[in-house]
Amino acid sequence: MAGNHEMGSLWSSGDSIEGARSLRSDRAFDRYVATKLWFELGRYVAIELCLELGRYVATELLLELDRYVATELWLEPSCYVATEQSFGSSSVAT
Repeated sequence: MAGNHEMGSLWSSGDSIEGARSLRSDRAFDRYVATKLWFELGRYVAIELCLELGRYVATELLLELDRYVATELWLEPSCYVATEQSFGSSSVAT
């Protein structure tokens, strides 16, 4: 199971940003969910590790750019999937 230090490295920005943070451990599903709200940047960041599925999922809403960004890593097929939707258009890269 991933530790808090590992999760912290996933969502730390290196910037001195004031915000609201929460970390939840759901042992029944062996997953960690971290969420952060950055007020001055106007964005939400959520990172989730699902060990039973062997994947990392990060989702982000950037209000100033009015777009959603989602990135997933599947360890089994060894591929990355990135999707972005901005102003009605979308793209997928593998």
